[in-house]
Amino acid sequence: MRITEKIFNFNKGHYPKIPEGCKNANSTKAKNEYLLKLNELFPECDVGFLREKLCSVDQNHLQQVIDRLLTMDKSGDKGGYPRRVNQFIIEPWELIRSQSYRKAVRYRLYNDFPETWRSTIKAILAENNFDYRKSFEKLKDLTTNNWWNSIFSIFRRKLYKEIENPELLEEIQKLQYVKLEEQSKADHEIAKQVNFSEYTNNDQLITCGCHLFCKDCINRLVQEGLFGQGSLRGKQINCIEQAGCDGYFTDDQLKSTLLPDVFKNYLDSLVEHSLKQSNLSLVQCPFCNYCEVDDNDLFLTFKQFRIPKSSKSFILLASLPVAILPLFTSFESIFSIFTALNVVIILILPQIVWNVMGVYPLKAWVRELDSIVKRVKRRRRGNVFKCQNPECCKTSCLLCSRESKPFHKCYEQEQDSLRLFVEKAMADAVKRTCPKCHISFTKADGCNKMTCRCGYVMCYLCRKDLRQESYAHFCDHFRPIPGQKCKKCNKCDLYKTEDEEKVIKEAATKARSEFLKSHPEARGVNLLENNVIGPVTNEGMLYS
Repeated sequence: MRITEKIFNFNKGHYPKIPEGCKNANSTKAKNEYLLKLNELFPECDVGFLREKLCSVDQNHLQQVIDRLLTMDKSGDKGGYPRRVNQFIIEPWELIRSQSYRKAVRYRLYNDFPETWRSTIKAILAENNFDYRKSFEKLKDLTTNNWWNSIFSIFRRKLYKEIENPELLEEIQKLQYVKLEEQSKADHEIAKQVNFSEYTNNDQLITCGCHLFCKDCINRLVQEGLFGQGSLRGKQINCIEQAGCDGYFTDDQLKSTLLPDVFKNYLDSLVEHSLKQSNLSLVQCPFCNYCEVDDNDLFLTFKQFRIPKSSKSFILLASLPVAILPLFTSFESIFSIFTALNVVIILILPQIVWNVMGVYPLKAWVRELDSIVKRVKRRRRGNVFKCQNPECCKTSCLLCSRESKPFHKCYEQEQDSLRLFVEKAMADAVKRTCPKCHISFTKADGCNKMTCRCGYVMCYLCRKDLRQESYAHFCDHFRPIPGQKCKKCNKCDLYKTEDEEKVIKEAATKARSEFLKSHPEARGVNLLENNVIGPVTNEGMLYS
């Protein structure tokens, strides 16, 4: 009774609940449900940051993580929590992995890369959230397959018995299916090249059925028609033979002939032309060609009429019978005149009434009523437009035509978001992750033997565990030219590292292009004059 009283009196009936279908709040399934809810509440927050905060608590998960994020966002310390580009989206590999899945992936990679040190595999798994596919690709690029390692790989490690995990088996099947699809596409491309070569050697070309043309000529023609004179925008591309052929090029032929960007612009011009011909009031996504009919303009509106000069003759003609009444003395003659003009009056009177309506305030009343209906419908629907294009799916603001985000303000500058996103990408490009405590760190100077605060020792280059091997892991042979590759062994250098400046610049360029691709409104922002890793200093904040 006391617990029930506290829940209803102090917490107003609120208490932590286990997700439906979960028996334990600390299970992997329950934590993933919490992660999805946090993603809905904080769509801009980095998924890895949400996952890290969620795994750091063991009870009342949602309440504690939400309190921490709100505290960080309000304090503004270090820019708040880290942001991401793709909002509301969580990839399957970003979810929290179970211990059985992690163990199965680790043993699987031990067998896939027997020549790679286990400590290196653990470090790669820690960097990629224990995802099998991403870790496999990283190890494939990192591993140096030489004959020396291949010979001694048998004595270096025994094969591990793989653990059957349904989730891992499903990922392996998908990976194999993707490889088969890529191989099939590669074989298809080779077959197409062989086919095209045979046609070229025999002086034959694939055509639309009427004449033969060079692909380069068609490309230049379409580019000039789209981006030059614009004569082909929204039109079907017919045969260019001067003899007057009725043939035309189909979309499949143009897709295989034109450059991808040119073909996309051609399809966009067709869509744009069709929308203009529909004469409908449309609401269009500012990031693609998707549009919807604006129901705000479906209310009946009156055209702005005014009496033309030709209508004055109608008024004079309608008043003519009244003007000539004194000229007739008998009722029969007057009746015959009205009978003769009856049809003319019936045809003229609606036109007169319709034109006169434009003179009186009725049109202003209708226009005001129409604007009221528009405002009411706009308020009910809101100012947010959700694009239904599968390739876009962006949410935009109808007032400023920019991407709509939580707590969106129209025409708000994106400099801070761009700077924080690029700085995070630059820092992630050179950081290393400890496979024991999962702490990320970077090397400022010194040798390549890195010691974590938890006691774990690893190589900065290959990420191998050095707690037993220590400095014997590095090459100690004399080289006449410092920095030259050793010809006697394949050990790592003690001081030589990768060109971090180059890696940072490439990461910054890639992050900037990725951000601008998702935020076209920030293309005019001129940032990153000086590449800086970490938060902005007080001096730098003055110019940001």
